[in-house]
Amino acid sequence: MKLILKYLKPYALIVLAIVALTFIQVQTELTLPDYMSRIVTEGIQYGGITEEVPLAVTAKDMDIILGFMNENDRNTVLAAYYPVTKGTKGKIDKQEVVFQEDVYLLSQDYLFPADVPDLTEIMRKPLVYAYLAEQNGMDLSKETDLPIGELEEKAKGLEDNFGSMAKLYNSALYARVGLSTQKIQSSYILSSGMIMLGIAAIGVAVQMLSTYLSARTSAKIAAQMRRDIFEKVESFSSSEFSRFSTSSLITRSGNDITKVQQLIQLMLRMMLMSPIMGITAVIKVTRYPGISWLLIVAIGVIVCAMIVLAVFAVPKFEVIQKLTDRINAIMREFLDGILVIRAFNAQKREEQKFDEINSEFRRTDRFVSMVMNIMGPVMTLVMNGLTVAITWFSARLIDIDAMTIGEMMAFSQYAIHVVMSFMFVTVMFFMIPRSLVSVRRIKEVLDTKNTILDPENVKTLPAENGTLEFEHVGFRYPGAEESVLEDISFTARPGETVAFIGSTGSGKSTIMKLIPRLFDVSKGKISYCGLDVREVAQEQLHDKIGFASQKAILFSGDILSNIVFGRDIPEEDLQRAVRISQSENIVSEKEEGLHAPITQGGTNVSGGQKQRLSIARALAQDKNIYIFDDCFSALDYETDKKLRSALNELIQKTKATVLIVAQRIATIRNADKIIVLDDGKIVGEGKHEDLLKNCKVYQQIAYSQLSKEELA
Repeated sequence: MKLILKYLKPYALIVLAIVALTFIQVQTELTLPDYMSRIVTEGIQYGGITEEVPLAVTAKDMDIILGFMNENDRNTVLAAYYPVTKGTKGKIDKQEVVFQEDVYLLSQDYLFPADVPDLTEIMRKPLVYAYLAEQNGMDLSKETDLPIGELEEKAKGLEDNFGSMAKLYNSALYARVGLSTQKIQSSYILSSGMIMLGIAAIGVAVQMLSTYLSARTSAKIAAQMRRDIFEKVESFSSSEFSRFSTSSLITRSGNDITKVQQLIQLMLRMMLMSPIMGITAVIKVTRYPGISWLLIVAIGVIVCAMIVLAVFAVPKFEVIQKLTDRINAIMREFLDGILVIRAFNAQKREEQKFDEINSEFRRTDRFVSMVMNIMGPVMTLVMNGLTVAITWFSARLIDIDAMTIGEMMAFSQYAIHVVMSFMFVTVMFFMIPRSLVSVRRIKEVLDTKNTILDPENVKTLPAENGTLEFEHVGFRYPGAEESVLEDISFTARPGETVAFIGSTGSGKSTIMKLIPRLFDVSKGKISYCGLDVREVAQEQLHDKIGFASQKAILFSGDILSNIVFGRDIPEEDLQRAVRISQSENIVSEKEEGLHAPITQGGTNVSGGQKQRLSIARALAQDKNIYIFDDCFSALDYETDKKLRSALNELIQKTKATVLIVAQRIATIRNADKIIVLDDGKIVGEGKHEDLLKNCKVYQQIAYSQLSKEELA
């Protein structure tokens, strides 16, 4: 997680914005059930009446209500209302009314109370008594003595519902005053509905903005991760490449980073939303103690399911990633070697090899998918069971007036939000371990320490060419038990051509890789212009060297882009490189010339053409040292001869040092110095004529290729 937090740090303000937006979104979502409850309870059940103190009361009804009060409360109530005579026109709750009898209207001071007595506490019980009397068919207007004792008995146990009964009685009072209760109800439902639409619109807008910011942030972080991995891999030496296979690096920079991107987006949305929504919903649920225990049962079932699934599924996530690496490795090997596979009719063998790993991946992935998919039915069962349980137990509470239908609906919505929060937690519970495997794999690449680094105190190479010298150099590949090179010592001066020859595995290419520090020596040192190559910056050292590798590699693009290779090459130098490398006929044969397309890996040109274009790339800029690592092997003798002749002219003109690795005597016989290698040691050094006389290894190679007459 430290790696993710490191990449999130530059986006701290955006993350805070997402947190704020998520909080607003959750609050809007959890406000809607309250409004829904009010619409059902107050809008439908109470006819849109929200106040317990009536705004208008007929004189007859006021007399009945005052009859249930003591003298002090009567005076307070009468002070709060003012009388209006029959036939007067008035406005109550936005309705124009012509009163058909004498009425009392509530004073404006009591509509917006400041330091006035609380009429609600005074009038609630009398209103309830009047309501109960009306419900039980009592005509209190004809009673001289009100049946207070009987009504008190009927009101026992209903104290919690006094407010709702007062509102229901107010509806009857308003109808007798002449107000349209239908208009009151419609107005309340419409206004509440509009508020709900506004809240929902705010929630949608906030959610869209939050989703956009989280998607944008996670995409930027993923792009930065890919860039960092690419730059890190660019800095790897061959030692670091030996730790990671090519297919593994491709998987890590592709599939693994995609999983990390999904995790970050999940963190910025679900991981923030779940606790905020869960905590807020739980707080709201506590308002209903009679049935809140149902949530505890539901959450317990979900947690138990999560624990069981985690034990079986989580350990398989890393296995899946490793199997993905192996599938990529087999596919890459198959595509690279498709021609060889067909030539040997080995398709069935390759299919069998692929089927084995593919079947193992399928079994593992299917097991994980089956285990994880169990959560779907579990969550459905919990949510449906919870809905049934809420309806069952709420119905009993509604039956005894301990709960309203609107409250039941609101509780159901809150309960679903709590369960959904735990469902999000469940998704994260499985996504996070799976993604953390990818995070760990990415971190392995980024935390890899490079074995070949620039020194702290960099020394500067002179502009002119100097002597290249190997001094008792020994080299052992990382992890190898035996040395590849032992006590290699030679010098290559400006203007000299030094050639290397020997049997396969004798260390020729290894020496070439040590010069540009693709590897560092294990013993001894390599100096250039009197400076140890480990004391100068790699970029400066590479700038002095033109390198044509043993394996000619071309990149997708065209001929020009492969020769220029991102450098600023003058036209004259470009044409010179094409001419010396004998690539003129390659260019002339193509209709597009230098702009002829090259496919990835140069699969649309022959091996000899690839080598010549690779040599042209090395010669395109003037360098102090040119290294040709067995890159003449695919050239015919005539082309080889022309190329060496043109190359000698360049050396005489520029005084460059040329190092050639070759298997053919004809390629190197005119070199200024030939070094013969055998089993990692120098067994001969000198000119062609001297080695024919004094070096048995050279003699064996020479006589195996040419006759004595040709060698003379």
